[in-house]
Amino acid sequence: MKKNKKYKQRRTRTQRHYTYGEFLILFPCCSVSHQKELLATLEQARKPGFLAGREVPESLSMISYGTLVDLRNAAGAADPAAECLKILLDLKPWEISRLNVFDVFGFMNFIKEQVTNINNLFSALKVNYSSEELSAGVKELDFGPFGVLDWYAKRMGISNQNEVRDVAWVRIYNCMKNDTEQNNYERRLRKQYQVKPSRR
Repeated sequence: MKKNKKYKQRRTRTQRHYTYGEFLILFPCCSVSHQKELLATLEQARKPGFLAGREVPESLSMISYGTLVDLRNAAGAADPAAECLKILLDLKPWEISRLNVFDVFGFMNFIKEQVTNINNLFSALKVNYSSEELSAGVKELDFGPFGVLDWYAKRMGISNQNEVRDVAWVRIYNCMKNDTEQNNYERRLRKQYQVKPSRR
């Protein structure tokens, strides 16, 4: 009994951690149930402080709007993790393949959480459209990230939209928030003026 216990302890201590490159090769060879177990474990991985000697930021509050858009689009890449690591930390493929798989997934868990939170902030900015505007299809005028770049460029008098990609997303969000609140206020005020004569 004691022998078995010592053996288990020794096996746990010597259990090796796989690199991300090894994970990509071995994962497809695992059974479906084992794959689910692995992914469930990796979903709990925490953000590392450093990756390949580069510091991982505490949050994404300082990145540009262009970087934010690139991180959003990375979800559609063949290897989203490698794409995010390239975008944010400028890591090369060979550097990424040598990283600890838990560190890579910890990084990706962090990215997903941060991008989701930022997306929720932008989604919460809503103009109170009238029923007539909704019937006319005003929501079809949402042109996504390109629309945001175009709007901010016009707002700030910037002729080259590519320059807007370098602006911090927080700055663009705050400007959009201010404009949305101003827009909603003006709509409420117009409505008050329309209702006021009918009260006489």
